[in-house]
Amino acid sequence: MVKSDTAAPLVTVLIPTHDHPATLDLAVASVLAQTVDALDVVIIGDGVNDDTRDVVAGLLADDRVRFLDTPKSPSRAEPVRHKVLTEATASYVCYMGDDDLMLADHVESTVCRLQSADFTHPLPVNIDRGGSLRAHPADIADPECVAWHMHPQRNAISLTGTGHRLDAYRRLPGCWQVPPAGSWSDHYMWQQWLSVPSLRFSTGDRLTVLKFGAEARPDMSADERRDELLEWIDRTVQPGFEAWLAAEVAGAYRRYALRSRLDLFALTDEVHDKWRAWDAERTVLLSLEEELEAQLASMQSALEAAEARSDTAEAKARQTQEMLDATRATRTWRLHDRLVGSALARWPTRR
Repeated sequence: MVKSDTAAPLVTVLIPTHDHPATLDLAVASVLAQTVDALDVVIIGDGVNDDTRDVVAGLLADDRVRFLDTPKSPSRAEPVRHKVLTEATASYVCYMGDDDLMLADHVESTVCRLQSADFTHPLPVNIDRGGSLRAHPADIADPECVAWHMHPQRNAISLTGTGHRLDAYRRLPGCWQVPPAGSWSDHYMWQQWLSVPSLRFSTGDRLTVLKFGAEARPDMSADERRDELLEWIDRTVQPGFEAWLAAEVAGAYRRYALRSRLDLFALTDEVHDKWRAWDAERTVLLSLEEELEAQLASMQSALEAAEARSDTAEAKARQTQEMLDATRATRTWRLHDRLVGSALARWPTRR
């Protein structure tokens, strides 16, 4: 255990809680059991009930634990988190979920990474219901991974296990605050960090926290959630646990790689199928286009023929009119006109 030479804490650990009294004491106990002893453990009660207050009362026997009992915030007590950090004196900050567990050397390994980084998080692996591990690969030392996290709906950094330097937090352009509508609270805070190019980022290479996501356990009772954590606590003290856990993590990453490869194959097949379907549709459309062009050419020829016939008929009509006009202009036609208009022409009719 890393003991403090003075009364001053080395690390402030923030544990926000709202309605997990069944697991809160186990989470806090895993923090207090760290190999780093110089801790300032701050439990932030975000509109808690009396059951949670009773649990916290038993934890306050350790003078490293403080409790801030605040009314329910619109989000996740972000302004309270910020207030704690503005008043903190420890050099480093860690975060902990109220239904997760820290392995004993988590804080120590986090502080070690923060000697060369400003913001860090452990190897991102979650524990699914049933005990299997699920990997969420990320490496925020890579600028491309940082850019990936800047998307509003992409995040592999959970609250549990994340750590940072306090002096770096106080230089950020943004702080813990209620996020905009549609944004995730913790992710919005991480984006304040990741948006600063001068800061240094690090992802751990070992699993040092056990994260039991509530989204994977919607129908588990509080007692079942507690029993699950107790089973894992018992597992952590068994001989060979570290080697077993490392093998499980490796298996989780192999499964992720295989699943990603299969997804890529499926996506490639889908793209090829769509390309073939598009190519077939394109062939049909080209054939229809040729047919339409042929029909258009035929109609154009018919139109031109009709226009030619019309021109011929008009020419013949003009020729006939000219001949008629010429005939009417002759002496014989003028004599005819006078005869037709005379009484002599009408005499047979009167007979």
